[in-house]
Amino acid sequence: MANILIVDDEEYIRDILSARVEGLNHSASCAATFHEGVERIKTGMFDLVFLDVILPDGNGLDLLQLIRQLPSGPEVIIITAVGSLKGAEVAIKNGAWDYLSKPLKKEDIILRIERALAYREIKNKSKPRILETETIVGKSPAIKKCLKQLAQCVSSLSNVLLTGETGTGKEVFARAIHDNCSLSGDNFIVVDCAAMPKTLAESVLFGHVKGAFTGADHASDGLVAAADKGTLFLDEIGELPFSLQAAFLRVLQERCYRPVGSSKEKRSQFRLISATNRDLDRMVKKGRFRQDLLHRIRTFHIELPAVRDRKTDIPELSDFYLKKLCAGHGMAIKTLLPETTEILESYDWPGNVRELVHTIDQAIQNEPDAPFLYPFALPDHIRLNYVGQHLPDEPEVRQAESSAQTGGIEAILDTFLDKGPLPNLKDLRNQFFESIEKAYLATVLSRTGWDIDQAADILGVGKNRIYVLIRKYDLKS
Repeated sequence: MANILIVDDEEYIRDILSARVEGLNHSASCAATFHEGVERIKTGMFDLVFLDVILPDGNGLDLLQLIRQLPSGPEVIIITAVGSLKGAEVAIKNGAWDYLSKPLKKEDIILRIERALAYREIKNKSKPRILETETIVGKSPAIKKCLKQLAQCVSSLSNVLLTGETGTGKEVFARAIHDNCSLSGDNFIVVDCAAMPKTLAESVLFGHVKGAFTGADHASDGLVAAADKGTLFLDEIGELPFSLQAAFLRVLQERCYRPVGSSKEKRSQFRLISATNRDLDRMVKKGRFRQDLLHRIRTFHIELPAVRDRKTDIPELSDFYLKKLCAGHGMAIKTLLPETTEILESYDWPGNVRELVHTIDQAIQNEPDAPFLYPFALPDHIRLNYVGQHLPDEPEVRQAESSAQTGGIEAILDTFLDKGPLPNLKDLRNQFFESIEKAYLATVLSRTGWDIDQAADILGVGKNRIYVLIRKYDLKS
């Protein structure tokens, strides 16, 4: 018998689901609010949770984050209103097992319960594989999800596609997949597709015979041959010349290739891991990347989160690289001060982990003899970013004074002030900018038809950030 929790503010929905659950000889518990759901989760052990997104005192997606961190790891089925598929998309990307649209149908409810519990039983019986992931730092839900996907893909030799912004650690993950894979060879061959000269790309990958072209003074085996019985890591695969994509697709299908200038085919058995910070689906639509090749390389897909979407990992990341860099420079290990950590956490890190590592490296070399990593050693722009979040912004104050002189400030203030107590300047400023952020995000999403990729391009942020803001402001398509 499974324990199933139902979190929905509509009584008739709770009654319907409870009846179906108990009809399958399982136990049903109910919660009508976000906070009641939190209390149920803290005090009970559940195998499955039905979770409504819209609750009177909170967003169900925030509760989903809490559920995902439970040791019991219950499966979650999101309940969403008809036409709210964008909400379902956000839920599934955040780890939900499935979703149900209202009005609920008896056969759909029963099928979802049976499928989710059958999957859970299989998952609980399988022994967790112990992975060597010392270089992957963090315990945030976003990283835990990626590690779970990593564990799934190392048990086979299927192709893996790693996506994410620049600096999120795609090569680190690729090496972790290789190190935990059961390949007979130890060779991990890295190909930077962005750095390959287009005229020589075919030769770099497939090799060539002597005299195949001007300058070919000797034969070369190429990197595909070097990866035999190991891993071929194609970094920035979105930069692979279109003219070469068909030839590489054949290599993946047949495991055969022909060196430039040769009439004989060679074979190579390798695990392919690809990485890109580009939107390959959009490139396919624009005719710049082959759809059949994309299907081949994306058997497993792991999307790595930006640092701004896993800020709880910043203290651990900073401490890990601080010790590693100090050891690499032959320095005594420095201590990371709490105030330094706070400044690091306040920054959004557009360059992600790579920028964080570079910043720490720069800081320890600025003050090589200091036993601590002081805020003073950090780059000016990162320190000023922190200061700007904690002190009044003088240009804004001057602008407000100018607006007040023209009489326009009253109209702005009327939007944010009511008859209650007056807020302090910081709270007023935060309220103002959140209002602008919400309005602009809603406008961009509306004009793009809720195309998350297009909206991310316009706003200059990653897709994960878009989803975070949608949840924050409870926007609906």
